[in-house]
Amino acid sequence: MKPLKATRENLRRHNRQLLLRAVYTGLANNRAALASETGLAKPTVSDLIGELIADGLLTEGGLGESTESGGKRPTLIKFVPEARQVIGVSLDNGRAFGVLCNLAGQVAAQHYAELENAQGDAVEALLTDVINGLVAQLDAPLLCIGVGVPGVVETGSGIITDSPPLGWRHWPLSERLSARYGVPVYTGNSAELTALAQYAFGLNGDDHTRSLVTVLITNSVEVGITLGGITCHQGGDISGLFSTTGESRLDTLLGWPAVQRRAAELRRQHPGSTLPENGLTYMHIHYSAANGDPAAQQLGEEMSTYLAQIMGWIVGLLRPDHVSLAGPIVNLGDDFLRRIVEKTESMLWPEVVRPVVFSLAYSGNLSAIGAAALALHRELDIL
Repeated sequence: MKPLKATRENLRRHNRQLLLRAVYTGLANNRAALASETGLAKPTVSDLIGELIADGLLTEGGLGESTESGGKRPTLIKFVPEARQVIGVSLDNGRAFGVLCNLAGQVAAQHYAELENAQGDAVEALLTDVINGLVAQLDAPLLCIGVGVPGVVETGSGIITDSPPLGWRHWPLSERLSARYGVPVYTGNSAELTALAQYAFGLNGDDHTRSLVTVLITNSVEVGITLGGITCHQGGDISGLFSTTGESRLDTLLGWPAVQRRAAELRRQHPGSTLPENGLTYMHIHYSAANGDPAAQQLGEEMSTYLAQIMGWIVGLLRPDHVSLAGPIVNLGDDFLRRIVEKTESMLWPEVVRPVVFSLAYSGNLSAIGAAALALHRELDIL
């Protein structure tokens, strides 16, 4: 009897999600239309819609148009994005950055804490500080939590297989956080979630994108992929791959510590360089290169060459509609992106590269918003 009960519960959950998604996406806005679009029996639709209204996720209001044959005008059903809230937190760029969103992905509050090279339990303590800061600002029940982590993540179980920047190996993060906060917790790779945020909430600026790849450069090099809709494929950390020269790993060429070391080397080679010795940022590199600084220009050329190699792999293998570069590196600007695209075209047939849209993802909270999107997708399946 237990397997039968579980099957019925799963079917009911699936049907609830089906109806909720149909209303959320605008596929149908009344009971009759929902029955027609989903194929569910009218009594089942009526029962589940009543349940969703009681839960506050849907509401009734106004009358729709009657059918061509006439008859009673249907009562309209609307999605209520303010019925619940979701927390999304990213652990990258040396900080824990969190957002509090409604069910439509609109951000109501933000909170962050500097990681300051924390490892293991200390990272989790800072993560919970950020979540606690957002929980204190809730004005609707908390539905679930999403977390984006650099490294290799078992998305289904929420176990961090390996995250060197955080000192986590086989870390059951979702289980630990769920026990603490009493809600489902979903964990994914930071780059995948950045891509998911751009796709799910239209943050890539391209309404026609069906396949999006995001390259996230922080202290590591990661790739996130969404293909054929919002399906989040297993991409993740490619820092350990070697460049085409076979001499260096990608994180020792493009990770921020490596960029800082290379900038120091080039500054010594060019004593007149305007690159600062302390507090270097990508904005400094961009400004110096734009003003003819040879050290900054060479640094930009080297990084664009390494990134073109990655873009060449992506375009050659996946043929995406859109490739987005994310992370603080986007502050190198449009000219930097143009050089990457030019070098990518030189590696492949130009006809293969030119249909692809390349962009810079300037928003600094994409991974956190993607974490919220993952949680929404896994919990309600509405995205």
